Amino acid sequence: MILGIDLGTTNSLGAVFRNGQVELVPNAFGDYLTPSVVGMDANGEMVVGKVAKERLITFPDQTVSQFKRFMGSKHDLYIGDRAYKAEELSSFIIRKLIEDAESYTGEKVEEVIVSVPAYFNDSQRYATKLAGQLAGIKIERIINEPSAAALARHRFSQRSEERRVG
Repeated sequence: MILGIDLGTTNSLGAVFRNGQVELVPNAFGDYLTPSVVGMDANGEMVVGKVAKERLITFPDQTVSQFKRFMGSKHDLYIGDRAYKAEELSSFIIRKLIEDAESYTGEKVEEVIVSVPAYFNDSQRYATKLAGQLAGIKIERIINEPSAAALARHRFSQRSEERRVG
């Protein structure tokens, strides 16, 4: 199965193509948007998404958000005493989206395509692919967000025309 990921600054989401249509993948809470937040809980385990976002207020030194802007840079982000690069933190988000997709569909994710901002440079695109490797999957393709939106719009308009004609 191919999973499409919008790896966002504030929220991320996944989508799959099944039964002739695109389906957004709900996370464990039934939400389509997963906050792009990573943190560490009291047991030293990494938490991602809604749980991490809730901990952002009470444990700001154990939680990180808004790290996408540092993709491809040497900037360190800290969770407690440990330094992370943005691509490491992004890998936790990617891994969570893969887990949610596999749980939702009952199928194994074999391939991932990630949309990134059109302004992302080569270093930022490479860092996004590295985040996939750290998550245990190869990102087969990176697509610009505006291109993804245009393709989705084109596909939707074609399907609408088919319905009107047929």
